[in-house]
Amino acid sequence: MDLLTPSIGLIVWQTIIFLILMLFLSKYAWKPIIKFVDQREEKIRISIEKADQVKKELKDIENQKNKILKEIRIKRDFLLKEAIKIKEEIKHKAQKEGLLEKKKIIQEAKKMLQIERKVAIHELKNKIGDISIKIAEKILKEEFDKNQKTNQQEKFIRKLINDL
Repeated sequence: MDLLTPSIGLIVWQTIIFLILMLFLSKYAWKPIIKFVDQREEKIRISIEKADQVKKELKDIENQKNKILKEIRIKRDFLLKEAIKIKEEIKHKAQKEGLLEKKKIIQEAKKMLQIERKVAIHELKNKIGDISIKIAEKILKEEFDKNQKTNQQEKFIRKLINDL
């Protein structure tokens, strides 16, 4: 049983060695270790604060980004509405101009048709006049020829009468 129960001398020596080790560690090791742990703790705290600050800044930037995107969407929608409005105005203006141009072309075509009609009527009248003159000329020629024949016949008859 000696192995299971330690002797008093062993306990004393182990206690003395433990106290010396504790004094040695407290004087030379614990202060630097505690100082290192405190420094490490401070660095971790600062890092956490910086991370929280960066997180907050990132959140602020995200909010700004969302705000800018919202403003851009509003401006885009406004510009699209303006563009559609301008397109419609241009379309209506083009339609009106097209109608005016169409009316103008139709009026010009009507004028041209009237002018051509007048020219055609004038030419027709001239041709009719020429034809009438030619017909009259032929009729008169025939009448003149008839008259000449009758005049010749009358002269011949008178001559015969005179001879008789």
